[in-house]
Amino acid sequence: MPIVFAGFRELNLAYKGAERDVRLRWRANLREVAEPVRQDAERLAMSSIRRMPGSPKWSRMRVGISQRVVYIAPRARGFKGRGRHPSKRPNLGDLLMNRAMQPALERNEEQMFRNLERLMDRIAADFNG
Repeated sequence: MPIVFAGFRELNLAYKGAERDVRLRWRANLREVAEPVRQDAERLAMSSIRRMPGSPKWSRMRVGISQRVVYIAPRARGFKGRGRHPSKRPNLGDLLMNRAMQPALERNEEQMFRNLERLMDRIAADFNG
């Protein structure tokens, strides 16, 4: 279940008009909020998915930021389709989601809320100061 941040899109649009260094700092702060989930998802992938330690590149995650959402996704990408190179683990995406990414989000939900709250407090202080 995703964490919903009402007004995120509007806040992102407001930052779009800001100076470059302010925009970059905003994105870096958003990554910082999501970082505990990324780290935990990597650990969970290695410990809860059989044979993952044999190919650890598939356990690495990244934080992505779009206009509407901040997300965690696998860093490596698989093959498209089943033509010449069929996937050896067609269920890996489901395994990563169910055993690593979703549990990591649930385990770090409170910390993410605290980090997001601190970020919003800093933004308000910068705006008022």
